Amino acid sequence: MSFLRYSLMIFSALGVTTSFVACTSGQDSASSSDIAVSDQEQMSEVDASSTPRTANGRPDLNGRWGSSGGGGSVMAIEPDGTEYNFDTFADYQAAVSEGSVSLSASIIGRRPNYRHGNNVYGERDDGMTRRYFANPPLYKGEFWNRIEYLDINGNMEDMTFICMPAGVPRMGPPIRILQSESDVVFLYQQRNTWRVIPTDGRDHDPLNSQDQTFMGDSVGRWEGDTLIVDVVGFNDLTWLGWPGWYHTNEMRVEERFTRLDDTLLYEVTVHDPEVLIEPWEMDPRVLNLNPSTATYLEDPPCLDFDSAHMVTRERG
Repeated sequence: MSFLRYSLMIFSALGVTTSFVACTSGQDSASSSDIAVSDQEQMSEVDASSTPRTANGRPDLNGRWGSSGGGGSVMAIEPDGTEYNFDTFADYQAAVSEGSVSLSASIIGRRPNYRHGNNVYGERDDGMTRRYFANPPLYKGEFWNRIEYLDINGNMEDMTFICMPAGVPRMGPPIRILQSESDVVFLYQQRNTWRVIPTDGRDHDPLNSQDQTFMGDSVGRWEGDTLIVDVVGFNDLTWLGWPGWYHTNEMRVEERFTRLDDTLLYEVTVHDPEVLIEPWEMDPRVLNLNPSTATYLEDPPCLDFDSAHMVTRERG
């Protein structure tokens, strides 16, 4: 990576990003913020006494959790180019039932930077957003060339191209949480992924924490009303984000979940001193409780293909 290019990224780190990116197969969920700063301030003003709690007094994290910002989560595009935006898939289904949207309309997970709903434009626009991200992980200078190589050759080096898990923290927060007195279960929208995490404050298992896996070894503990999940034992095959943001197998990730009323604050700090100048605090995300009882859509299968011969090397 050129010195000028990386310098721009470092200078940009002084800013704040508020873009929303939907999580889709082979794409990042964790490296963009779902909320504006004002939304965070509004959340901080919520009275903690209004937060639902379990029988043991802990905040109740059970439920479906979804994005709170960035416009509609579903875009429907008619054959004539007319676009409709819906907050939820259920809203889209209702519009189809009413006849206001035809069955021939294409639907996609909406991103504000899609041009005319074209996925290729979305890939290109979002790729530029990430490459000049306002809050990138800051790598030591001797690793810049490695990052540039991985970025250019992502179609061969990014494991999500061949249906491997995006891993923690790239895949972002869960879409559903199941909570008991002794553990939590996280369900994700990618690759039918799930995690079972003890929350009794135990230490990492000395054997499990030595295994090098995509998801790592997770243990949780409560600090006040915040659930803190500590994750170690990663392999070095996953990335932190599209632009070649790699990590070593010594990475440690801290996830923090704080519920206030019907919102859930998700914060992540990445520790990898072998390659990072300092711990990377990802932009926080605020999720809203989704009261829907509709059936979950089946996660489409990931199809492995000859990514080495992709003409544009783009995911779109």
